[in-house]
Parts: sequence; C-alpha cells; structure tokens
Amino acid sequence: MIRFLLDGKFFRYVLVSSSTLFVDYSCYWALATFTIVSLPVAAAIGYTCGLVVAYFLLIKFVFQNGWLRENKGAEFSLFILSGILGILTTYTTVFLCSVFLHASMHVSKLSAIFLSFTIVYFFRKIIVFKS
Repeated sequence: MIRFLLDGKFFRYVLVSSSTLFVDYSCYWALATFTIVSLPVAAAIGYTCGLVVAYFLLIKFVFQNGWLRENKGAEFSLFILSGILGILTTYTTVFLCSVFLHASMHVSKLSAIFLSFTIVYFFRKIIVFKS
C-alpha cells in the first residue's frame, strides 16, 4: 500500500483528475441546479465531459509509456471502457445516495467521486496503461 501511495504516477493522476473533476462537477452542478435532467443523469453527463478531457491529459502527463502506446485505437477503446465503468459507478452511487439515502446532490456526487476514482484508477493502471 505504501509503495502505491509513493508511486509518482498516482500523484500525477490525482493532479490530472482534479483538473478533470472541475469539468465534471461544473457540468453536473449546472445540469442538476437548473433541473435540466435528474441527478443520476447529470452525474453521468458530467463524468463523460470530464472523461474526454482526462484522456488527453493522462496520455500526456501520466501514462506516456503504456503497453498500447503504439496502438492508440485499442488504448482509447480500453480507456472508454474504463470510463463506462466510471459512469456506471457514478450513476449507481448518485442514484442510491439520492433516492434511498435522501442525500443532497453534493453528498451524492462526492460519494460517487471517491468510489469511481478508486475503481477507475486501478483499472487504468492495471489494464489500460500497464507498463
């Protein structure tokens, strides 16, 4: 666990994710605040917007030497798969928190951020961008 926390990629991943989280949360907040769509749908749309930004930042600053660096189509496809995993995790978490726990939009989204961040990071490190 200590080795994982000291991994330079993890810290760069956190920095990139913080930037993409701004895009994600801004979209989520706008869609949810103005009741354009339901909270789970707003969360999924926000996540998707952040996902697009994340791919380009991650391949530039975090995972430059992944096993598929010469096959960008396969790399991007696996990245999208990790994004779908994140979207499903986000949607489900926000749905469960908001509908069954009656949590606020912010608590619901923050719960989803923590859970999806963890799951998606490991999926990307171990599968998508493995060395």
